Amino acid sequence: MSAKTDNFLNKIKPGALQLWSKFGILPSVAAGQAALESAWGASGLATKYNNLFGIKGSYNGNSAMMDTWEVYGGERYDIKDNFRAYPNWSTSILDYCVFLTVNQRYKAAIGVSDYKKQITAIHKAGYATDPKYASKVINIINTYNLDVWDREVLTNNKVANKPADKPKKSTISVSTYTVKSGDKLSKIAKDHNTTVAKLADINNISNPNLIHVGQKIKLTGSTAATKNYHTVKSGDTVSALSNKYGSTWAQIKSWNGLDKNYTIYAGQKLRVK
Repeated sequence: MSAKTDNFLNKIKPGALQLWSKFGILPSVAAGQAALESAWGASGLATKYNNLFGIKGSYNGNSAMMDTWEVYGGERYDIKDNFRAYPNWSTSILDYCVFLTVNQRYKAAIGVSDYKKQITAIHKAGYATDPKYASKVINIINTYNLDVWDREVLTNNKVANKPADKPKKSTISVSTYTVKSGDKLSKIAKDHNTTVAKLADINNISNPNLIHVGQKIKLTGSTAATKNYHTVKSGDTVSALSNKYGSTWAQIKSWNGLDKNYTIYAGQKLRVK
């Protein structure tokens, strides 16, 4: 392991190890993706804008237009796109997990305890268009033995979750929960046998880290599968819209009959979900 890779992994490890218990994301998967997307922290996007995961769009109104490429129909397209700009790497790691948990398309990947299956599910859901993306991340994990991080958190999780005595099941059905001081959505989800993504979805919570004391959290419910439309503004791109609305490039192209270059124009009304 070179000094560059060693230094990068040491920097992100503390944050990565917290992701499993909070979001159901394996630290090896987060580290592998960050290494690939940021060129081990050396890319312009990582050094100038602290974006380790190549997530497009904007963060708190901050973004950066960068050169990138996508693969569609087996062909590579060089494009420019807006990427989220963060104040630091820690925020980038946290927002990566929020991004995965609030977008329903990644639901099948959350909580999967096998790194190969989890990154494959993330890739399949549309995280990247590179057909070799999952295998590249898996190769990084294997090369640098990052699955050791997974065993550490999975072992700790089993110990922490082992009950001293098995409590009797309650016969009372609770449909809402009132947030108390110190509560986190991840703990509420765990205590009520559900997921952060589901609670965020049925309560229309855009950022799972922002809940407040006294807030009523619905524990059960469903959302209607309604069609959403977006009127294109100057600067919009298909990739940014897919990230914003939790859809894939291919879905937006199919729904709206876009050409192979995914051309859109200001004033155009697009179905985005």
